[in-house]
Amino acid sequence: MLRDILLERKRDKEQEYTLHLFEYCNLRCSFCWQDHENIVGLDTITEKLIPIEKFLQTETRDSVVFNAMGGEIFAPEIFNQNLLQQYKDLTLGIKNLGLKYNKKVKINWVTNLVTDKYNEIDELMNYSKEVGVHSEMVTSYDPRGRFNRNDLEQFKKSMEYFGDRVTCISMLLNGPNIDYILQDKDAYFKKLYNEGKYIYFDYYMPDSSAEYQYPTAQDMLNVFKHFIDKYPKVHPIADWIENEKNYLSCRTSKLVLADGTMCNCGNLVQEEKSIKFYKSKIESMDNSGIEESFLNKYDCISCEYFDRCGLGCFMQHDYKFREELDECVYKLTHRYIDDVRLSRRAEPVECQTTPQH
Repeated sequence: MLRDILLERKRDKEQEYTLHLFEYCNLRCSFCWQDHENIVGLDTITEKLIPIEKFLQTETRDSVVFNAMGGEIFAPEIFNQNLLQQYKDLTLGIKNLGLKYNKKVKINWVTNLVTDKYNEIDELMNYSKEVGVHSEMVTSYDPRGRFNRNDLEQFKKSMEYFGDRVTCISMLLNGPNIDYILQDKDAYFKKLYNEGKYIYFDYYMPDSSAEYQYPTAQDMLNVFKHFIDKYPKVHPIADWIENEKNYLSCRTSKLVLADGTMCNCGNLVQEEKSIKFYKSKIESMDNSGIEESFLNKYDCISCEYFDRCGLGCFMQHDYKFREELDECVYKLTHRYIDDVRLSRRAEPVECQTTPQH
């Protein structure tokens, strides 16, 4: 298959496992597909080690990063000593499985930071260090559809408290966020950027809310150009500008859901109301169909930017109602990067006058 030839060399050497420990959450983000009142999985955290081991039994990569998330893993309403102990047990279990299968392991604790449980979080992170598991905190900031006023203030307090221990801030490229980003009025985003925070703009995967959330290809091109012109250090833009070769944006994440289900990202849209929005048949454990469709659709094999390009989200581009441009949005973006480079090289250099003595 075309994908086997083109994609295997572009896949990240570190495999990603995403653990949806439960769906309960203290926020109600407009773009999120989860049932945030659902408590399934809250009392079975360590049972996720069973499907994790099944994945590891056939894992070919030497390094695995585990994204441990909810819902909201540190929600004040549920983050008690019992849950903290379950997280510690999960951490130790992941360490032991890493040793058993000779894998280097890391845990990203994925949190919305709308929490005041600082002592418990500190205890968890210190425990990870004590048992020899590298752990980091990652979060999300979205100017539209995520926070109310009080939530945003708590988020900011948490960012101040944890500082550089928060190693990545993800922002979602859905329609409402893009509209606001292009207005360039978000003072807090500018603060984060100017502080040198690692900011990653992630792709929106369509579900039943796509009518209100989905960005057009023109929206994507506009925001990519905006970043190139004004915020070139955000990712993945910085990678496209600075690197000749990049891994795929899609990390073909292996998922463990709240009830222990093992799947790839396609399983997240298995509900009939969502799956009807896709052109390809979405398989729970196989992304090859949508990957092949993408490569054929955009003729990636002939693209001069293929090595540099991350190719975006394959699920997003399989959306039936996607509003396209005449050319691939990523090709247009990379061409714009080259044009900007050329224009900057052509800018006249101010002459320095030799001082008279």
